[in-house]
Amino acid sequence: MNATQESKVASSIFIGRWTPKVLFSLEERPYRHGQVRRRLGSVSQRMLTRTLRNLESAGLIARRVTQSKAIAVEYSLTQLGRTIIAPLGGMCRWAKRYRRNVSAEVRLRETATG
Repeated sequence: MNATQESKVASSIFIGRWTPKVLFSLEERPYRHGQVRRRLGSVSQRMLTRTLRNLESAGLIARRVTQSKAIAVEYSLTQLGRTIIAPLGGMCRWAKRYRRNVSAEVRLRETATG
């Protein structure tokens, strides 16, 4: 895989503010769609469904249909998904620590090009 292909894979996984939140919410145990939505708070139904589908197609989460009293869909991290939690946590800590510096740099670039 060349650098362009790797970049496309990475961007398809990490675009969106809900991706890390969904992954971290599934870290403890599997949850049903409604449970994930309640854990996240303000995410729309459409955005959560889109995020879950993207993560499933990337192989980071698994979707399982359960047969209890009613049919339910449950989401869980895959083995691959579990491997991304630690690096993603590090990236989130980095972003939180340096957000002011990064934001200032982005504003400077926008002003210079605008």
